[in-house]
Amino acid sequence: MRLFSLAAGPWAALGLAAALMAGCGGSDGPASVDSGGGNGEGGSSGPGPTAPQVSLAGLKFWAGEQGPSGPTQFSGPQQQPFLCRTLESNLGAPEVDNQDGVGQPVYEIPGDRSSRLLGYSARCSVKTQVRYFYYTGSDFAVFDPATQFANPPANLQRLSLNGAELPFVVRVEAGTINRFAYSVAMLAPYAESADSPEALDKSAWNQKMVYWMRGGVGVGRQQGKAMWFGGLWSEERPIMPKLLAQGYAVVSSSGNETGVHYNLRLAEETAVMVKEHFVQTYGAPKYTVAMGISGGAVQQYVFGQNRPKGLFDAGVPIQSYPDMVTQAIYVSDCSLLEKYFYDEVALNAGSLWGTWSNRTLVEGLATSDLLPGGKKNKFLPSLSASSECIEGWGTAGPGVINPVFYDPAFNSVAAATGWSANWAANVKWTHWNDLENIYGRNDKGFAPIPIDNVGVQYGLKAFKSGSMDVDEFLRINACVGSWKEQEQFVNWAMASDPFDSANMHRSSDCRTAAGTPARRRSGDLGAMQAAYASGQVFSGRTLDIPLIDLRPWKEDVLDMHNSRQSFSARARLQAAGGKQDNQVIWITGETSAAGVATRAMDALAVLDSYLSTGSKPQRFMDQCFNAQGQTIAAGSTVWSGVMDDQAPGACTSSYRIYSSPRMEAGDSLRGDMFKCALKPLATALADGTYGSQTFGSAQKDWLARIFPDGVCDYSQPDTGRPAKL
Repeated sequence: MRLFSLAAGPWAALGLAAALMAGCGGSDGPASVDSGGGNGEGGSSGPGPTAPQVSLAGLKFWAGEQGPSGPTQFSGPQQQPFLCRTLESNLGAPEVDNQDGVGQPVYEIPGDRSSRLLGYSARCSVKTQVRYFYYTGSDFAVFDPATQFANPPANLQRLSLNGAELPFVVRVEAGTINRFAYSVAMLAPYAESADSPEALDKSAWNQKMVYWMRGGVGVGRQQGKAMWFGGLWSEERPIMPKLLAQGYAVVSSSGNETGVHYNLRLAEETAVMVKEHFVQTYGAPKYTVAMGISGGAVQQYVFGQNRPKGLFDAGVPIQSYPDMVTQAIYVSDCSLLEKYFYDEVALNAGSLWGTWSNRTLVEGLATSDLLPGGKKNKFLPSLSASSECIEGWGTAGPGVINPVFYDPAFNSVAAATGWSANWAANVKWTHWNDLENIYGRNDKGFAPIPIDNVGVQYGLKAFKSGSMDVDEFLRINACVGSWKEQEQFVNWAMASDPFDSANMHRSSDCRTAAGTPARRRSGDLGAMQAAYASGQVFSGRTLDIPLIDLRPWKEDVLDMHNSRQSFSARARLQAAGGKQDNQVIWITGETSAAGVATRAMDALAVLDSYLSTGSKPQRFMDQCFNAQGQTIAAGSTVWSGVMDDQAPGACTSSYRIYSSPRMEAGDSLRGDMFKCALKPLATALADGTYGSQTFGSAQKDWLARIFPDGVCDYSQPDTGRPAKL
């Protein structure tokens, strides 16, 4: 997940719009629209009350024309301020669409506030353009079809197509749809006219589409950059040549880059519109396979649930998570726990937590006593040991929940494009405010957040097993604290306060039974319910498309893309009856971008066979591979021991699957419980919650002061989940 964002702020105070909530009815998820047909109309596929449809109007256009980018009913009102990034995408300045001061100022000399002000762009639209690129062997470079077919560059690569050796040239259409920068890339090895779509030579297209989606963690307020015109990411350079050489059309949009925003309803709408434009421009593909890494994988799970027919026919989610919003449940624990460990080690050199690998007992995530390659701890650079909580999630927490902390790149982009210095004075830089038309906001402009740890007994499993004594179990739960309310947050000073502890509820005398436990935080139930109702949560209630969940195993380098996530999605499907047979899990020791690209193409070939023949190929099954790409094992039992009590399968034995802070506190592999139901301490002390461990009288009193309202009963449903789901 890339953490470059460009982020959130004050929309109209719509609260929980009834139209957004309507899609929650029944078992098939939010009411939605198919996009398969170029019929110019969006239909609803949900069984409940009719939700707003995705408008498919205006999606037939070509070079020199603008795609639709106005406000829509489906995803709610458009944000302002909103940074246009068409200049960075090499698409030129955005088109002026108003003289009312709404949106980005557009100057005669782009970004030069001393030149003549032409007007403002609220929609960040540009006229559609068509350009050509050629493959150099490592990247793509601009190609001039008027001259370079006759005089090709020396490093132009060639490919074999239908027995002919042809120049590896790609045509890319780029422009804006739904305020975001989209692109359509297709092999174009022949000289052609681009005057109209009908004039194009599409004979190299295999009539199949890959919809490529990017990852990252973003909180809105920006357009993002177009692929191709704005460049390719390092992990895209090995796979794009492979896709294009096989004849696939590769479609993308910055609205489907979660490093731009994580509003999955807006992303869903954007994907529907971009695909419909493709259908109306090039013709309907035989099928569409979604591909993407991290947040690009999240979208496949969520769209596969929310829009079960017509958008995607299959997917290759790489380094997946079931969704973003439920990751915040355990990620919010990370800095709380690491701050506790840091303080304990400072007070007691012999602390259990001075050995970093012991932290897995509580955090569940991977840890390392000696980072590979001489790497240093991201927050504590004097140390060569660390944890996934720090290396993977240390900056993600503040980046999502701290309303006054944001990437300074926002200001650089704003200044370069002509915004005033106080352009973001009223913005609240959180995921929750980015989606405030879904979550609502209070009279001070802050959106409610679902972060909750009331009743959570951190390290319960370790205590129950005897790996942690009674006093340490009580001390960690007394001192861990919680995050403050949004109005209380101050900016994150990472250098002096690496854990953002200024924004935590702490207690100076929490370490003994006589002290005061740090307070816990109760999350907003309305925000939890809205996350479900608006389709931000993958609940597992349906998955009608086949997915090959592909994951390079990176736990040894404390990467945030931990392997548990694939099984979390399967556990949700299993619990909700959502066709778990449509998901298979491939984990590989090939961790380089080139290795992952090779394995992704392997997965695509399996799905191509599935979609082309209509029958499940033999290789559509769970598998794991070693670092050389050789199959270790394949079959229905290779991951035994992860989701059951069976002996570990061959893949389970090869790749360790870690847990999470909430799992170590007693939650399930699903990881989707925002707020646990509570049971009285008297019940917990009598029902085996603590196994054979016992508490003395003073320790029971301490436990009661830490958990005055009781402790989590994970056998009960999530109290933040709407009753209909």
